[in-house]
Amino acid sequence: MALNVVVAGLPKAVQHAQDPDEGLWLTDEQRARVLGAAPDVRLEHLPVSQLNAGRGPERAPHAIMVETSGSKPSLDVEQGILTRSGLDVLLGPELRLLQSMSAGAEHLVGVVPDGVAFANASGVSAPAIAETVIAGLLADAKMLRERWRHQAARAWVELPARELSDTVLVVLGTGNIGASTARIARVLGIRTIGVNRTGQPVDGFDETTTTEHLHDALARADHFVIAAPLTPATRGLVDATALAAMKPGGWVANVARGAIHDADALAAALHDGHLRGALIDCHVTEPLPADDPLWAAPGATVLPHDSHASQLLGDRQVDLFVDNLSRLSQGRPLRNLVDLSRGY
Repeated sequence: MALNVVVAGLPKAVQHAQDPDEGLWLTDEQRARVLGAAPDVRLEHLPVSQLNAGRGPERAPHAIMVETSGSKPSLDVEQGILTRSGLDVLLGPELRLLQSMSAGAEHLVGVVPDGVAFANASGVSAPAIAETVIAGLLADAKMLRERWRHQAARAWVELPARELSDTVLVVLGTGNIGASTARIARVLGIRTIGVNRTGQPVDGFDETTTTEHLHDALARADHFVIAAPLTPATRGLVDATALAAMKPGGWVANVARGAIHDADALAAALHDGHLRGALIDCHVTEPLPADDPLWAAPGATVLPHDSHASQLLGDRQVDLFVDNLSRLSQGRPLRNLVDLSRGY
């Protein structure tokens, strides 16, 4: 039996796309791999303008890999995005698998039809995001911001840089991104504490605890990384009280979703010196408005939600999709299935 496959939409931060505005990015080699994932795969790599205008594929798809705004029309302005109306064109009765090119799932909760397997891209971006977090942590400890400023002024100034060994890193969210970050941190001699819903142990962490005990963990933290999915339970979880629970002079990174932390409280903690620094990759409003206080907050590094940028991103998206197509054709369990009741 033929397996009809559609790929549509531009994965965020994918590099060297042939036509990014149309979301066309698969290379010839990647196309060949998709076609070889199972017997008789029929692939359509479609421009988003066609689907967004209501013109569907030649064949009703059994499996799709999409970058879509889903239930968030505010994302429709993003380059190469498949809109909700474009996605609806693909959600026919033959569909068996919807593979998202995003790790987040909140924009597709309530959108994926009953009976359709929904897989996300969790893990695809984890290595790049973990590297970004560790780069920010090292830049802060070694005072690179100050060193670059001194170099620009041709000033020879010795600085009291710090080692990271024997410091404590708390990570909210122990999935692929959190665990990848923790594993690198441990190589640097950092003690790692993972925070998740159940407190279950996770490889890469020296210890784990529950979200109920987040503030207790933060009281021990020199560094804090937010890497959890956005759910009703995590929305607003990192508020002023949580930030105040950290040791004075702490450092914070958010590489998850902007709505998890209180942006005003974070900026205030940077301005009053309670926090030494922060690396914030995700924001409630994107692009971040020019008058947002985070831009000028002492020690803040503002990223445009691209901590996952990598030359390997496209290949990893295809790796996951090819594996799931093979599993689908053989009736084996799929990878990265999302529990829609939890939102991740």
